Amino acid sequence: MWDVANIFEYVAAWFTAIRLSLDNKEVPRTSAFRKSFVRYLIWEAERFVFPFINICTTSNTCPALPDILSDIVNMLTGWQMALSDDDELFKKFATHNFNTSNNLMARYRAPANLDYHWWNNRFDLIPFAMPSRISLDEVMELRSCHDHEVGAGQLLLPDMHRHDTGPNPVLNNLRAVCNQMQDLGNALEDWLAHKMADGEEALEVMARLEALVDDLHDAIAAAQQLLDTDGN
Repeated sequence: MWDVANIFEYVAAWFTAIRLSLDNKEVPRTSAFRKSFVRYLIWEAERFVFPFINICTTSNTCPALPDILSDIVNMLTGWQMALSDDDELFKKFATHNFNTSNNLMARYRAPANLDYHWWNNRFDLIPFAMPSRISLDEVMELRSCHDHEVGAGQLLLPDMHRHDTGPNPVLNNLRAVCNQMQDLGNALEDWLAHKMADGEEALEVMARLEALVDDLHDAIAAAQQLLDTDGN
């Protein structure tokens, strides 16, 4: 499940790049443009999102989708169920506020340049063939290339584990919660260790300051004694 979680992070960055491309694209949004865009958008989801949601479902685990990916899955599901047509799906995707209060490029690690970017081409005028299937190895290779391009930003993500799975979904989720609580406990232990080390250092500095203050008091007392002696 660690691989799936990382793939979801990668796909969220991918969809973010697609979404941001609409803001920068000065192309007439004709009916042909909207229909072609939706066709490629659905293709992305059917190759990079839905298969891995199915894996989570069949293994009785609950996929943790990034916010932007969860929003997109809801949109695409509505389209699949005929609750919206191509134009409505395009409008929802193009106008949806994907948490723009933060920097999307940083939040979802969307790279500025991608080798594979149909959305930056005139796909409505020059359609190109899309593979009908993509293997897990190919997806993982794409994700690895993405992480390499993004660089140090990926280090900001927390480490993820593979959770043991079985036929009982309740036990699967309990295992995941247990692992997460263990991670939280380890993180708190590290935090407390750092705070204790900082506290010990602060105590040492205070002790040195107290010694200096005591020396100052002794010097003042000695000086006052000399003044008193001279006055007499």
